[in-house]
Amino acid sequence: MQNKTVLITGLSKGIGKHLAIAFSEARWNVCGCYKNDKPDYILKNSKFVEADITIYDNVQKLVTSTIKEYGHIDCLINNAGISNSSTILKMTTDKWSCVINTNLTGAFYTTKEVLKVMNKRKSGSIINIASICAFKAFMGDANYSASKAGLIAFTKSLSREAGRFGITANAVLPGFHLTNMGSNASNAYIDEVKKESVLNTTTDIKEFTDFIVFLSELKTVSGQVFNFDSRLI
Repeated sequence: MQNKTVLITGLSKGIGKHLAIAFSEARWNVCGCYKNDKPDYILKNSKFVEADITIYDNVQKLVTSTIKEYGHIDCLINNAGISNSSTILKMTTDKWSCVINTNLTGAFYTTKEVLKVMNKRKSGSIINIASICAFKAFMGDANYSASKAGLIAFTKSLSREAGRFGITANAVLPGFHLTNMGSNASNAYIDEVKKESVLNTTTDIKEFTDFIVFLSELKTVSGQVFNFDSRLI
């Protein structure tokens, strides 16, 4: 049986790295992109491409490269994301634009190109990595919160349009986990996250990645927002 192929944006570290490993262990072909930091790991049946998803031409080349390598894309995970915190009064237009362009516009670009491929096969799964910040207000994160709230609205519209072709679209809130940015958080912040959790804990990254692999295989679940976190929204 031919292996399925997943395309993951932002897979050099953090969630993206853990997702790439999880899909590889599930015997998927893993393709993906990174902007600045080349992945420090190697996987079987994988292809990593340097690309800036805020540039449409880069995205077109990324998708073309994936198809050339494996012939098809079964799942797209829009994972690439950045934050650039500042209060609104002090936020520059560059700080606003760079976050919106990466977290929201970049997801639009990759989705648009991958949909062209999935439509031909009348199947596929698109999973957008959103954030609890789309529902909860945090000081200095207006640009990030707006981008993730927009990504959720985008997911719901996408599910309507893609569902006609047998393609699912869902969003997942990954919660707070001790990888990459999370590992650099202060103990005081981590304690605060735990206090907000009904389980007094942080997200287990393996549980999260296992869930994403599981979700990618579902054929009758779409248009949903999964809060993979025990903080209430």
